[in-house]
Amino acid sequence: MLRVARAHYLRNLSLVQIAEEEGISRFQVARLLAFARESGIVEVRVHDEPGVDLELAEELAAALDITRCVVVGRSRALGMMPTLDAVAGAVARELTRVVRPGQRLGLTWSRVIEKLPEHLKDLPPGEVVQLAGALSFDGDRLGSVEVIREVARESGGTAYPFYAPLWVGDARTADSLIAQPEIARCLELIADLDVAVVSVGHWSERGSAVFPLVPRDLAASVQDSGCIGEVSGRLLDREGVSIPSALDSQIIGITADQLRAVPERLATTYGEYRAEATIAAVRAGFVSALVLDEPQARRILAML
Repeated sequence: MLRVARAHYLRNLSLVQIAEEEGISRFQVARLLAFARESGIVEVRVHDEPGVDLELAEELAAALDITRCVVVGRSRALGMMPTLDAVAGAVARELTRVVRPGQRLGLTWSRVIEKLPEHLKDLPPGEVVQLAGALSFDGDRLGSVEVIREVARESGGTAYPFYAPLWVGDARTADSLIAQPEIARCLELIADLDVAVVSVGHWSERGSAVFPLVPRDLAASVQDSGCIGEVSGRLLDREGVSIPSALDSQIIGITADQLRAVPERLATTYGEYRAEATIAAVRAGFVSALVLDEPQARRILAML
């Protein structure tokens, strides 16, 4: 396996050439290369680190009146637009900076946060708590529970996931689930967090993890009432004012008041179309620090 790996990655030989050298089939060569990567004998890294626009970040933090912004810019080598993965890396670095050993960290789910575990390196050990009901996906995607467990594993901390769904169809079912001991324990931990990582959702099919879960008539009704965004299922209008709806009693997870009470509220958001929702989340008091992509940062400044 080492000979095959060196031949392919260091000598740039093709699979056919290596197969001839080793007297095996090219399919066996491919399997050996795959195993070498899976086992960590071979590591492949693609370097085109994203830039960080410090001046834009300071301007945005001042305009939003929050403690800190991290603006992920174009990649340094090729000038490519910031990716979800790049934003996840910036969130990981921020967590390493702000989380202290033994603290309690709460995480919601988003496409950015799903990529978070692979970027964590020096996160101190502590308690890692799931902030809202579970989302799960087919294939090798990381859902809410998997993200909590992976982050805890990377930091050497303790995971506190729960398996209740994010949204249930009626308040009575939600109350029944919340009363279950393992769920009640996690919700008690949520009420006393040191750091929360949340995602800003735009109230649309592609912009929110909650929107696709609820019936179409309810989603439309919420939109008609002025909803433009949500954070962990807590609905907001353009001014950051909470919008009362049936969802309030059907979402299982952190409440708006609990989120505002967390000392460090790190929000992640991606995509220019989420700019209005991000402003609303800040006005609602859900954000003390923000990690986002450059196009959205510039859009927010233009809107303000």
